Amino acid sequence: MRNWLSMGVQLALLMVLNNVAYGQNEHPVAAPDSVILSGYEYGDRIFFTTPTGTSWEYSAGLLATTPAGTFPVQGPPGFTIRGYFVLPALAPAGDRIAWGFSLPDPDRTKCDPSTVVACALPGPTQYKSVMGVYSLRDKTWKTYGDFCDRGVGSEAFSPDGTKIAFSASMRTQNSKCDVGSNTRALLILDLVTGQFTRVPNATSVVEKAQISWSPDGRHLAVQMDQITLIEIGSWAQTVIIKGENPSWSPKGDWIAYDVGAGMACMIAHPDGTDAKLILDAFARRGWSNWGLDMGTVWSPDGKTLWLSEQADTGKMEVVSVDLATGKVKKMPKGTPSIFGWVLLPVSAVATDGRRSDNAPER
Repeated sequence: MRNWLSMGVQLALLMVLNNVAYGQNEHPVAAPDSVILSGYEYGDRIFFTTPTGTSWEYSAGLLATTPAGTFPVQGPPGFTIRGYFVLPALAPAGDRIAWGFSLPDPDRTKCDPSTVVACALPGPTQYKSVMGVYSLRDKTWKTYGDFCDRGVGSEAFSPDGTKIAFSASMRTQNSKCDVGSNTRALLILDLVTGQFTRVPNATSVVEKAQISWSPDGRHLAVQMDQITLIEIGSWAQTVIIKGENPSWSPKGDWIAYDVGAGMACMIAHPDGTDAKLILDAFARRGWSNWGLDMGTVWSPDGKTLWLSEQADTGKMEVVSVDLATGKVKKMPKGTPSIFGWVLLPVSAVATDGRRSDNAPER
């Protein structure tokens, strides 16, 4: 790896999945008692400028910031970008990451001897989507399911970390998932048994929208035509408010969400009452072509919201909003979007602020 710092280049955190390179700076909101999941959407064009004005361009992915430092999250074997990105999720204990992605499917890549003369060579590469779970301690992936290519949506861990909720395109009689041959479903993966539960009457959940599990574990907040709460077990649905990308507060008393296709962020109580405007990204930018992207993350104390503002040119800037004062703070250029933030228990953090034996390893 080049010694970027010796060249006088102050790089923000950076990661390239298949050719690892990342800066030495800590995450701007790094704390010794937290685990933060952040990163860049694949395909983003990120520019870093030296004192001489020279810029480099990278495509970047996921980063994990733990008490041990910040490091890139390596993709599993066979992982390729292919322009497909859904919001990842950080487990409540800060020890795992859930992420939906596509992988090559060797079995379906094999040619069909009934349609060709010879099968000495494989056919065009076929892909499948999976739900991946990454262990920060072991640095390994475990994958679940067999879904249509680019068909797994954003996900959320249950408060106890034993389940993951996500939407997916299910394979039907046509296993190749040609147009019209798949169907959407909202699934709950039990990480103990590896079994999936299909939530009834939830085919209209928007696949790439943020999903959020209530802190008491009783409800999911999802985006359908409007933001809807689904009761776990009974699967009863309650429409609460019009909006997108719901994100439950740590105490469960508020839900943050976008409105106007990402033009503004608001919060409301889980029954839809007392809605408040938190950030008008469109107006704040002087009515330019900026909007919110990458969902909303609450700080562990519930006092701050972290959001990513994106221009139609692809430029991304991360901001925080103090809910008590309404003050908006822009993070340094190149700050990666925040996807999850977990406060570790005292037992996981040593008295000098370094990682203890109970904290996730890098």
